Amino acid sequence: MINQILLYLGAFFTLAWGVTHLFPTRSVVKGFGQISQDNRHIITMEWIVEGVSLIFIGLLVVVVTTVDRASAVSRAVYWIAGAIAS
Repeated sequence: MINQILLYLGAFFTLAWGVTHLFPTRSVVKGFGQISQDNRHIITMEWIVEGVSLIFIGLLVVVVTTVDRASAVSRAVYWIAGAIAS
């Protein structure tokens, strides 16, 4: 039971990290100063992709934990999610 709680807690923190990563996107891009419009778009896209990826990882861990947390696929997802999010 404690393992399941920790999995949900880790997924929640990863998901929350992704959501909070999206909010300062505009100010982060402005922090780069005078750069070309293309570079501005690239930084914006990169920042958004990082946030969405973290949200996806958190949701994926929640789904596999809810379906069957002891399966081999779930364990693989946990290892991969841990490696990517760290």
